[in-house]
Amino acid sequence: MLYIFITWLILILLLIILAQGMQKNSKVGGESIFKRWGGWLIGFFVVGSVPLGFALYTELREGYIGANIGLGLALFFTWGFCALLLCVALIIWGRYWYKRDRSE
Repeated sequence: MLYIFITWLILILLLIILAQGMQKNSKVGGESIFKRWGGWLIGFFVVGSVPLGFALYTELREGYIGANIGLGLALFFTWGFCALLLCVALIIWGRYWYKRDRSE
């Protein structure tokens, strides 16, 4: 169960990093980012959290002593999704740093 909470916290941290990177790349300012990309960020959170919520529900309801395939698949999907979000966040932050260094 600890893996589920740690994965959920990593997902939230990556979404915050992604939102901050989009806010830095935004030319209009900080508030416009949530008007344009807020729905996408909420959708990304839901896509990443639904498998974790299902895994947590099955972990609490059914106390498997053996292997829990659903838990493994949920964590594997969410870790892959987090890796994809990390790649996108690195691209966005790299773009910001490139634009910042080029303007100086």
